[in-house]
Amino acid sequence: MSIANILTILYTLIGIGIFILISYKPKYFWPVLIFATVFGGGLWANNNTYVDEYFIYAILSGVFLGISIRRIHFYKTKENASSYFHKLAFILLIFYMIFQSFRGITFWQDLGKLRWVIYYIALGIISFFAIKNSLPIPNKKRAALLVSSSALLYLILYFSHGLFTEIFRGISRYDVQLKEWSTSAYALFSLVIAIPCAFILVNEKNKKYRIVGWATIFMALLCAFYFDSRVSLLVIIGFTIIAIFNLKFRKSIFIIILLFIAISLYSNIVPQKNFDKKVSKDLTRTITGIYKWNNKSDIDRKIYIPAGFMSINNGWKNFLFGYGFRTHGIIISPHLKNLYIKNGFPEKAAKINKDAGTEAFTALLIDTGIIGILLLIINFLFVAKQIYIQKKNQYKFLFLFCLLFTFLWLIIINMVDILLFYLLIMPHGLIWQLNQPIDEIKKIKNKNAL
Repeated sequence: MSIANILTILYTLIGIGIFILISYKPKYFWPVLIFATVFGGGLWANNNTYVDEYFIYAILSGVFLGISIRRIHFYKTKENASSYFHKLAFILLIFYMIFQSFRGITFWQDLGKLRWVIYYIALGIISFFAIKNSLPIPNKKRAALLVSSSALLYLILYFSHGLFTEIFRGISRYDVQLKEWSTSAYALFSLVIAIPCAFILVNEKNKKYRIVGWATIFMALLCAFYFDSRVSLLVIIGFTIIAIFNLKFRKSIFIIILLFIAISLYSNIVPQKNFDKKVSKDLTRTITGIYKWNNKSDIDRKIYIPAGFMSINNGWKNFLFGYGFRTHGIIISPHLKNLYIKNGFPEKAAKINKDAGTEAFTALLIDTGIIGILLLIINFLFVAKQIYIQKKNQYKFLFLFCLLFTFLWLIIINMVDILLFYLLIMPHGLIWQLNQPIDEIKKIKNKNAL
């Protein structure tokens, strides 16, 4: 039996367990949802990224069973103007994406694309549960612990899989990408929220919380080096600089020590010539973000954005509404070929097929047009405002940077099918919960309180 099949069976069993748990204990909706989106976001099975979707459908099936036996109740909630308009903006985004998904079905003449209609309907249902406070919300500390521990478990599994692949199977960890696991930029997206939560935990008095926080930071560093993920290193370094203002001097020094331990372990696990020069070069490229236009390893991310705008510049309808969800590959291909040839990369132009892949920003731009991009930005801005106006949150700037990194990740890789992405910008979603004072969470009327 192949490793891919073993992993598929493992994920299937986890999904069944999730359904059984939620069916009997609907109050665990949020803890399991956080686990499913953080742990399942980068998993890969049968050449697809639907593992976290499968987990979510298992959760929702359990919730519907709970509703049918009247174990779940809905409550009216008081909302300020900002919260109300954020709710409208997110609902509009969901309906717009459902509309664009149907356009994609029409474009491809493929009912298999109904996956995306179901996907966005599920997101709408989750947002309804969140807005109605129908299921108990964990307090800030517990939510941070859930995020960090889920990420820690995922990072350990991810690192172990790569190590096992190279040592015992004699295969490069990169050769099994898109077969048994996603690419590193996709696989490590959860760090945008896991690292801030880890920093919250290392500031706690509870020793167990601190251990989970430090372990998460260490494993994140180790995975970032091991899988050569510069965007992950950038995120960790950025969060570290912000978090230092919330940490004591001794803890700040400990972060630097963890960095050197991770580098040392990596150098011993994966020996290579001129290792110190390679790490220095990678860190320099990561921190500065300055790349030459003729750098072949980064030309793709620089050339796709102008190609995206060229793709929608074909009439006002395409400019405003795009071509429909998941149509971007067909539309952008000829523009990519022309730009690669024009800028002196004929070998890359020759490799472009009729359905080219691209990162999330360009994909959304072509699929949904300027309106889709604006709706997404509006939801980001509403969350940013809610974070900024919260006076009792010492981690305000940590979460603002979480939003910034989440948005910038759109330029790195196409990860809009990761449910965690939407959970971060959802009304009463994950960032909202982490941003609320504990007293405010307690005020929410809920008979099913934890």
